[in-house]
Amino acid sequence: MKKERFEAFSDAVLAIVLTILVLEVHLPSDDHSLQALIEIAPEFLAYVFSFILIATMWVNHHYLFSQVKTINNRIIWTNIVLLFWSSLLPATTAWIGTDIHSQIAAVLYAINIVFYNISFAFLRESVTASNTIVKPKRVTEWVSFGINVLTLIITFFWPPFVFIGLITNVLLWAMPHLVTQLN
Repeated sequence: MKKERFEAFSDAVLAIVLTILVLEVHLPSDDHSLQALIEIAPEFLAYVFSFILIATMWVNHHYLFSQVKTINNRIIWTNIVLLFWSSLLPATTAWIGTDIHSQIAAVLYAINIVFYNISFAFLRESVTASNTIVKPKRVTEWVSFGINVLTLIITFFWPPFVFIGLITNVLLWAMPHLVTQLN
């Protein structure tokens, strides 16, 4: 498979995920007051957090594949798994957005992010196995995974913490070229 086609497919899926994500934000059609906007604030904030997460995903995916020369079946299928977990984000985001204090919704959202994190680590390993690339050191991946697991645990006791953990992890990965230089 040509690298460009692979990247175009991944970009298209993430673009669709972002589109579906925004479709889950419903502005009130019968009430145009400030109070109506305040009532949907959790839904909108969940959207913003997930949008930032997906944008960070895309930046890291793009940075990773800007260094790739060879695409093989293992990379393709690992990427498909990554895209699967990405595609679930609109659903888990919509659910947590309806009640940010819901333990089940927050835990499901956190689990979605943990599995995304794991699949991206496997994707990096697949890419590294067949390409010579600059990649983050394992310490960054372990810190990221640790943040996600800790977030999952704390979310059982205080569901809104899922957003704090998410933003902490996003900040860790916001600049992939710096992550590779700092390690």
